[in-house]
Order: sequence, then C-alpha cells, then structure tokens
Amino acid sequence: MLRKIMQKSKYLFSDLFFMIVYGFILYYLTAWLAGYSLLFAYLGNLALMILILAIDELTLYKMMQPEKIALRMKKAKDPEKNFQALLRGLENSVSFKTDLYLFYIFILIASQIMDFNSALAGEGFNNFILTTRYSILLLLALDSLIRHFSKDRERMRKISEKLKETLTENQD
Repeated sequence: MLRKIMQKSKYLFSDLFFMIVYGFILYYLTAWLAGYSLLFAYLGNLALMILILAIDELTLYKMMQPEKIALRMKKAKDPEKNFQALLRGLENSVSFKTDLYLFYIFILIASQIMDFNSALAGEGFNNFILTTRYSILLLLALDSLIRHFSKDRERMRKISEKLKETLTENQD
C-alpha cells in the first residue's frame, strides 16, 4: 500500500514540477514581452501554448507506437519486468496537456482573486495574470480543434479505403 502511494506521488511530483517549470517560463516570457506590449505578451502565451501542445502530441505519438515498444521489450533482458514497469507508468501518468489544463485553472482562480483585490501583487504579476487568464478558453478551443481535425482525418482515411475497395471490386 505504501509502495503504491510512493509511486503515485512520484508521478504527481513530476507533473507538479513540469507545471512549475512551465509557469516560470511563461511568467518570464510574458513579463519580458509585456515590457513591449501586453498584446505581445498575450501572443507569446499563445505561441508557447501551441508549441507545448505540438511537442506533447508529437512525443506521445512517437513514444506510444506499439510495434516499436514491442520490439524494445523483446530486446530487453527481462521483458516481463519492463512490460510491468511500462504499464505502471501508463496507469499513473497523464499527458502534459492535462497539466496545462490544471495550470490554467489555477491561473483562472488567481485571476478572479486579482479582480477582487488587485493590490495583492505587483504590476508584473498583474500583467501576467491579465495576459493569461483566458488562456484556458484558448486551450479548450485548440484541443477541440486538434481532436476534430484528427477525427476528420480518420474519417476521410476510412472513406478513401472504402472507395479503393469499391473501385478495386468493380475492376474485377
């Protein structure tokens, strides 16, 4: 029981660590760009979000190809042990996209607190909150767009395959 708690907390701490790192990068990026314009800071936030989503999607796609995983497992000294470790990792981890959702929920909460009492923080933090508070809506929209695009591509692939089959049958 204690071992399971330790394993789950390890993944929780790694997710928390990545959220903190992302928060610091985003904060310093928006603070730097806000020196020029709040619009630049907002666009920098958007660009960083898109970059992180793209990296998350590409790494997930590259890492989770069953053929490559099976090949690596077969080459390992103890395939069963590696398989069990992989399953534990998959059961306990989430994508960075999920961490982004949680991060922007915290930003939304902080934004509301800042609206009630803007004197709680300095101008830099207020600018950071101002340029990132609606980012969760952008994240939802981008995530939905990516999901719909993927579904459309899959649907078009199936239609193309059926069309090829039909044309091949008609030629025979």
